[in-house]
Amino acid sequence: MRTRGKLDFVNPGGFTSSPVNTVSGETAGLPRAIEGFEPEDRILWATVRLASEKGFESVRVFDVVDRAEVSRANFYELFDSRDECLFAAYERVLDVLFSYVARAYEGDEPWPVKMRRALGACLEACSAEPEVTRMATVEVPAASPEAQRRYGATLKRFVPLLTDGRRYKEPSGDLPSDLELMAVGGAEAIIREEVVADRTEELPAKLPDILFAVLAPYIGPEAAAAEARRAERN
Repeated sequence: MRTRGKLDFVNPGGFTSSPVNTVSGETAGLPRAIEGFEPEDRILWATVRLASEKGFESVRVFDVVDRAEVSRANFYELFDSRDECLFAAYERVLDVLFSYVARAYEGDEPWPVKMRRALGACLEACSAEPEVTRMATVEVPAASPEAQRRYGATLKRFVPLLTDGRRYKEPSGDLPSDLELMAVGGAEAIIREEVVADRTEELPAKLPDILFAVLAPYIGPEAAAAEARRAERN
């Protein structure tokens, strides 16, 4: 497998909002027009769109080179196989999403406020790209054991955002060692349910519910409910 660099936050063509509060401003979408991109980026973003339109396992190399307007020789200079390209395209989407969420998390505010921003950014990004979100959260985990493994690894990338919450726990009790992973899994389950029900574009409205579920084990239900109400007002 050839080594490729990670995608920068917005270069070329990632989610483009500047996260403030729950994130507002420019559209949080992925690139559709790929003219002017380098061949590798054209191939990857063409693959993302094809996988979201046709289904993750239905994409062919012919489809990719046709959509990306590159030759088969160009394709095989960069990727050893169709599957390598598919997984690279999937990783590209996840890199952009995680960068977007991590930017929203940045700042000196209390941890619950940063989590509200980060979750809001995640839900906004998913709602802006319903077809891609379905591909990434529903089709990929069901595609193969390797795809499922990669999906699980993706969820673990969000765990570090939750570890700061341990400083907010009640002194009287210990938190489970795998609480962060459980919290990520709980949020993912709510998101997946909305995606399967074709309510992806309505995901931002689920922010109060998801925020409460994530915060409550750390700061208690009363404080978590207060943060959820703040999310409803914003």
